[in-house]
Amino acid sequence: MELSLCIKEMIRLKYFTLEYLNNKITSFPYQHTDKVDRPQPLPKTFLSRGTIGGNGHENATLLRLFPLLVSSVVPEGDKAWAVLMELKEVVELALCPSFTDETLDYFECKISDHRQALLEVFPEVRLRPKHHFVEHYPALVKCFGPLLHVWTMRFEAKHRFFKRVVHDAQNFKNILKTMAIRHQHMMAYHLAAPSFFRPKTQASSIESVLVSALPEVAQVHIREQTTSDTIYKTSNVTVDGTDYVCGMFLSVGVSGGLSTFCKIEQIFLVNHNVSFLCCDYDSWYVEHLRSYELTTANTSLSIHLQSGLNDTVPLPAYKIGGSLLLTLKRFIQVRQN
Repeated sequence: MELSLCIKEMIRLKYFTLEYLNNKITSFPYQHTDKVDRPQPLPKTFLSRGTIGGNGHENATLLRLFPLLVSSVVPEGDKAWAVLMELKEVVELALCPSFTDETLDYFECKISDHRQALLEVFPEVRLRPKHHFVEHYPALVKCFGPLLHVWTMRFEAKHRFFKRVVHDAQNFKNILKTMAIRHQHMMAYHLAAPSFFRPKTQASSIESVLVSALPEVAQVHIREQTTSDTIYKTSNVTVDGTDYVCGMFLSVGVSGGLSTFCKIEQIFLVNHNVSFLCCDYDSWYVEHLRSYELTTANTSLSIHLQSGLNDTVPLPAYKIGGSLLLTLKRFIQVRQN
């Protein structure tokens, strides 16, 4: 609803047209997981309907990538833009996997700032129940822990199976029994499959490499873990359901209280541990975009274990207008040394 409001306002102010925005959405070079959850072009009816439609994942991707899509034509200080950027930060905080007391206080401030900005720009807007519910999120985190662990996305994914059964069966006589039987058949099939319980770490396209042929920083790290002259290398690996692919970025350090990032160059498998050989990048936070601009002045390399990352979620970076930009999926709780 807020995306609809703010996009409508920006179109009214002639920052861009609906055709311009839809062209940006369809032509954007989505990478990795963003390809799966890529947003759909906005229908012309969204102006009258008051919503852009789409599912939760698609709308979350649109909100996250919106600064990369149209920031070049929206002037800094625009109030409708500020509403969306505040909403973007609220969503990132709501998806944060860990909290401190300071982060919770920051969460409360951001919710308040977002509400104030929304009502200032759209005083006639009728607030939805969710605008009230979100005010309780910090208190709920204190009671139940990070909300990411109790959200309804997993239920929605499970419920999708039953919706497909109803659609495909086209028989509504005792539909509950039909769904129960189909579900039991599906579970029996998966439980009988040898690959149902997957290992913690999965990799494909593995090749053996000589340790002596690797960069020095990798050799030192590997020698601490094994005496073998060869190890395994891969271009992609899945750890606890999270996919890591060469070319993606990891949050690995802190500078000035903000996260720093590095690019995965190679992935090593040593004694059942996953190590990432990365190229280090300098990063600056761009307030207008609520994103990071990345630059590399040298070719310094570093190596990291998954346990040493600020956040386990890898991120793609996009070349926009000559700048390499990275926007977060969730708030990163940086580790202070």
